[in-house]
Amino acid sequence: MLRKNVKQRVILETTPIMKIYEEEVVKAQLSTQALATIPMAREIQAGLAQARRQITPVLPTSSTFDIPDAYQVTSKSEKFLFSDTLIRRRKRMLLFGSVTQLELLFDSPTIFMDGTFSSTPPFFDQVYTIHAMKFGTSFPCVFGLLPDRKKSMYQQLFKVLQDLAISMNRTFKPDRILSDFEPSLIPAVASEFPQAVHSGCFYHYTQAIYRRMQILGLTIAYSQNDEIRICCRKLMALALLPLDKVEWAFHDLRTKPPAAVNQTLHQLFLYFEKQWMTDVPLEIWNVQTTTVK
Repeated sequence: MLRKNVKQRVILETTPIMKIYEEEVVKAQLSTQALATIPMAREIQAGLAQARRQITPVLPTSSTFDIPDAYQVTSKSEKFLFSDTLIRRRKRMLLFGSVTQLELLFDSPTIFMDGTFSSTPPFFDQVYTIHAMKFGTSFPCVFGLLPDRKKSMYQQLFKVLQDLAISMNRTFKPDRILSDFEPSLIPAVASEFPQAVHSGCFYHYTQAIYRRMQILGLTIAYSQNDEIRICCRKLMALALLPLDKVEWAFHDLRTKPPAAVNQTLHQLFLYFEKQWMTDVPLEIWNVQTTTVK
């Protein structure tokens, strides 16, 4: 019975095989004598992995792959793949979300958007998620596989969602949008949602600055030099100041530190001036008046 239950779950689920085996052994409540006789997980893993591969689709070799019916629905057999769009030759956009998730998204006045690049499958450029705010909590509503990061791509994504909302007797017209700072996203949001207040995510803002510090080789100085660490933290904290104080505070931060600190952070200051004082509007990355950051 144990082996049967394990094999059935391996075939039906994507849970790691070792985890399934351990959970089923616990649920079986076997005696000490029985536990001593059952095979170790690693002894049967190869056979279970083979059983899973027999029902798992082969990896696609192009973006025009077919999606099996089982991967287009939820575990309750409800529609999950709601848009499969060929943007242009070899460019494809896939959007997933249940009816309940889409209703939640369209009814929410505040939404969050974020792209992930490191875990993207082949033939796509990013995994994109859109979340809705409900009961003070962020709920993922749309999972997208996007082929690029162009403004036109984001506009296409928003257009699909707007049309879908209309077909569901709803509107996709959020009052507030929080997102990362992807350069092409900012004008796309301004174009498609002119009524919305668009704010950047404070976490993404601080992470971007810290990544630049790593690129510039400042992490050791940051960890060992108090003046440099304080200066870098003040740089990150500029987003928390009143909007009309930011430019003055940045100028103050560049001119007051000792010469040695200023020299060490010179390239970081140049980056900040171009990226955050010029390229990205202050109104987007400043979060002083926002309750959700």
